[in-house]
Amino acid sequence: MTGTVVIVEDNAMNMKLLEQALSIAGYQTVKSSDGDGLVEMTAASGAALILMDIQLPKYSGVDLLKLLKADARTAQVPVVAVTAFADPDSVAGFLEDGFEQVITKPISIRKLLDEVARYCKAAE
Repeated sequence: MTGTVVIVEDNAMNMKLLEQALSIAGYQTVKSSDGDGLVEMTAASGAALILMDIQLPKYSGVDLLKLLKADARTAQVPVVAVTAFADPDSVAGFLEDGFEQVITKPISIRKLLDEVARYCKAAE
């Protein structure tokens, strides 16, 4: 597999887990711990997918999603929420907000790689 995945995650351990799993699977990664400059970073990288934590130090993942979808350069890039909010109402709310999918924490590497492969293949 190939493709660039933007990871937006403020927890260093989760970031390392995501980065290593994607790297081993053959993906390029671009990282942000707080979402600063995310639109520009995503546009410049030619990202096929964004993995977005919901609770971040400066912005919420939902606010960042709105910024991405409002910019023509990044509006078509799929964004998958990666969150500890696993209850059905929260998951449904994130999907209503515009996230293409929700991966709950603790992260299943198998599910993660399956979802990433699906979106990166669609971007080819």
